[in-house]
Amino acid sequence: MFSTDEMDYLESLTGSNPIQPYIDRFKQESKQDNFEETGLSCDIYLDFAEARVRQFVLFQSENGGILDPSDGKEHEYATASFAKAGAILKANGRCKDLEEQILLAMDWACTCLGENRVPDDHADFTTYMLVRAYQLLTPEVDSKRSDGWKMNLSKVEPELFYCQTVRNFPDIRTIRNWATYAMHGEMMRHREGFTNSMAFIDKYLKPQMTRFTREGLYRDPNLPTAYDLAARQQLSGLIDAGYNGEWKGFLELQLRKGAQTMLFMQSTTGSTSCGGRSNQIIWNELTFANLCEREAARYAREGDLEWACIFKRAARKALQSIMRWIEDPVEFRLLKNRFDSELRNGWEFYAYYSTYSLYAAQIAASCFETADESIPEKAVPSDIGGYVVPIESFHRIYATTGPQQGGYHVAIDTAAQMGHDATGWVRLHKADYPEETALSMGIPGLSGNIHLNYFVAKQIIPRPHTSAAIGLTWRDGHGVWHRLAGYGRRKHETFASLNKEGVPTNPEKVHWQVHLDDVKVAHDELTFQIHYVSTGLQLLNDMDLRIPDDDLHPAYKRGVADMLPRPGIEGVAAITESYQIAQEGVTTSWSVEVAEETELSAIGVTVPVLVSNGTDESVIRRDGNKLIVSYSNISYVIKPEDKSDDVELELLPGLMPNRNGNYRLAQWIRKDAKNAITLHFSMEKDLTPSEHSDRH
Repeated sequence: MFSTDEMDYLESLTGSNPIQPYIDRFKQESKQDNFEETGLSCDIYLDFAEARVRQFVLFQSENGGILDPSDGKEHEYATASFAKAGAILKANGRCKDLEEQILLAMDWACTCLGENRVPDDHADFTTYMLVRAYQLLTPEVDSKRSDGWKMNLSKVEPELFYCQTVRNFPDIRTIRNWATYAMHGEMMRHREGFTNSMAFIDKYLKPQMTRFTREGLYRDPNLPTAYDLAARQQLSGLIDAGYNGEWKGFLELQLRKGAQTMLFMQSTTGSTSCGGRSNQIIWNELTFANLCEREAARYAREGDLEWACIFKRAARKALQSIMRWIEDPVEFRLLKNRFDSELRNGWEFYAYYSTYSLYAAQIAASCFETADESIPEKAVPSDIGGYVVPIESFHRIYATTGPQQGGYHVAIDTAAQMGHDATGWVRLHKADYPEETALSMGIPGLSGNIHLNYFVAKQIIPRPHTSAAIGLTWRDGHGVWHRLAGYGRRKHETFASLNKEGVPTNPEKVHWQVHLDDVKVAHDELTFQIHYVSTGLQLLNDMDLRIPDDDLHPAYKRGVADMLPRPGIEGVAAITESYQIAQEGVTTSWSVEVAEETELSAIGVTVPVLVSNGTDESVIRRDGNKLIVSYSNISYVIKPEDKSDDVELELLPGLMPNRNGNYRLAQWIRKDAKNAITLHFSMEKDLTPSEHSDRH
């Protein structure tokens, strides 16, 4: 199964977390208690689940299936999610008037699973939900009904019923997060006596182990953060359902490391990290919360109240961050924008309103079951701040400041997945401010997208050809503009075979080697530098070419070999970004090192600025070279630090969509490429007339 290199890599995963120094420092500094408790009760989890069940009971068919409002069809695991959420609600004294609808959904979902006709071939996701519903509902129904459920749940043939098995994926190592759901379900079936075989888990768990990183995160293809969370949640469920096999100790260690790591990826707003497929959907935060509630309860049982309190607060901050979308007065917002749900703006093709809403509901219900209300809250990393943490396996850097440094959170994606993200500074949040005000994720483009382009999120306006983030742009000697944002990962990565460092044996070439330097933490500011050094990799006809790949046709390779390489990355040998984060805002400077035997005719910095989140509009004003974006009683200001007239501001007219809304692109340009461009970013709440008078 594993090569010698892979065995060495697995052995290395039993070592300490690469970010352990940050964890240790946080534990020392977390003794401060200068934070305000969220005040959120675990009952809110049930409130959310109940609201979704009541919302979708209106779309229940005669046979019990939950239909999607968009097309009137049953999809994926919507009905199983409804049954599980409904069962937990019923067990906790909720939805008594919906008992028959919940039982009918359970009947139908179990029948579909037992007859191998789960909609859209998604049986992998349904088993664990239905077994949990069975555990709760069986004592409340007659034996004839529960026997019917048991019969169907016992008929599952994993290799035939589940989609991601060697039946469809001959190389077992390429099977991704779906297997974690299926194994969780099989462990629960085994626990209830619906199967006496552990063969499926024994077969499919082992190859999943190399998907873990040294930080304890799970690598789904192309590194989507949503499916790191989802896979770790399901593998946690596998342990909780009683798995005690060969990989239990190893798995528990990785899950513990991953849970601590993700705390340093949480924004000061409480939200989870952006990046990759299915991000910016509220089930991301609920999955994060579920993992944290589990860790809090586990640490409490072990007697480690400090970590228990930390994870309790992390969970509630995540829940708090999505309340504005849950409680939207117009409609429940599944994704973090206010476009009409029927437009599916920002959703992948596989995302349905019914499926993901009810999926979120059953996660929330599980959060309630796991939560321990006796645990108080204690400061989390995003409360304390003062750190810059690189997560090298995910090509990410997270910088977070505490209240005395402004409460800002900055995320940099140093090698983004093209088609989903942008390379560069992709997130600028401030505590207690709407996340989309400045930027919550990059602007994906069309150019350089991986071949599986149908996986990208739908947009209702055309997406730009070139990605955009807050970052450098430059004009080469031929007059062509290039953006750092457009240089990222462009292949579909499977992580099938790894070397001893955990890197794919046929890795995708990257354009930049990235280094984090000069991190300095003071009481009132945080400073650091990021260096991008060119690898010389060229972009040509939407292919990355410097040394041609071995699998290219020989004639193509000979043709490429005759092309003269261009210096650096289109004339750039290196880029340096210097960040200073303080109470008054974020000041960032960009400078370039020009490659030998070339010249640049200009450099600039691009900044996406919000136009609309679907309903709420901004007002964008120019004041010389300063840009002011007024949105939701907030002034977001970007201005050059240099007072000279050679930095020109241009506001481009076209709209740039991401999952959160539609943006426009502002560019500050300097024709002298030898000098840096420095911009200052700040967000302040507009004062009301009474507040103005109070200040005087």
